[in-house]
Amino acid sequence: MPKVPMPAYTKPSPSQEQIEEYLTEHIEEHEELDWNDTEQRVEVRAVKRLGSLMLKERQIKSSNNEEVTDLLIEELGDLGLGVLNWSKESLSLRARVNFLNYHDMSLPDFSESYLLEHMDEWLAPYLHGIHSIKECKRLNLHNILLGLLSYEQTQVLNTLAPTKHKVASGSQITIDYANPTQPILAVRLQEMFGTKETPTVLGGKVKLMLHLLSPASRPMQITQDLQSFWENTYEDVKKDLRGKYKKHYWPDNPLEAQATNRTKKRM
Repeated sequence: MPKVPMPAYTKPSPSQEQIEEYLTEHIEEHEELDWNDTEQRVEVRAVKRLGSLMLKERQIKSSNNEEVTDLLIEELGDLGLGVLNWSKESLSLRARVNFLNYHDMSLPDFSESYLLEHMDEWLAPYLHGIHSIKECKRLNLHNILLGLLSYEQTQVLNTLAPTKHKVASGSQITIDYANPTQPILAVRLQEMFGTKETPTVLGGKVKLMLHLLSPASRPMQITQDLQSFWENTYEDVKKDLRGKYKKHYWPDNPLEAQATNRTKKRM
């Protein structure tokens, strides 16, 4: 009768409990941070390793907020400032400050390149406890940037680069400072009746570029010389608008007319 070969003896692998019990001094336990591209967030794990062998891991809240902030800022640097929630108010503040700096006023630098390169200075203090881009989008960037200006600088900003200009009709029209070389005031033509001089900012040093609009808010004329417009161009524009917008007021002498944002019936 032939001999049946005995199966080879296989030594059982030690359990994790045995490894942790007998090799405790060789086991390292620490936190590891990773960036989750899909969720756009920093993930923190408590990890136990024996050399390169992973023994155990679990997701936790980091005990080192500085490391989380550093990684978050690094990723924001790659993604760009556009991923943050820039309200109209915050964009306007940046543009106004950049306008004054363009004209040598020496306020804090709010240019995109500077803000992107110095997030560790102006943004990091507000990232405590924040792990994701979603949470970053809840930050009030207007208030954060405004906090970088002193009281005196804020007063200078409001005086020399106001957010709005009050036109002859009484309306407060927002000034667009997106181009620091040439701020724009887009206003309905009828609201400028009786206004002889082109409005200015920077203490009268910079004339606003006027975008004179139709009652439907379509640009009809762009000028930085309002006086010349009334004298040389208004008559032709009036003929065109009078036919299209018959319910609106089109005086023969705009400099002596009442500015309005209403139709003739409601004046």
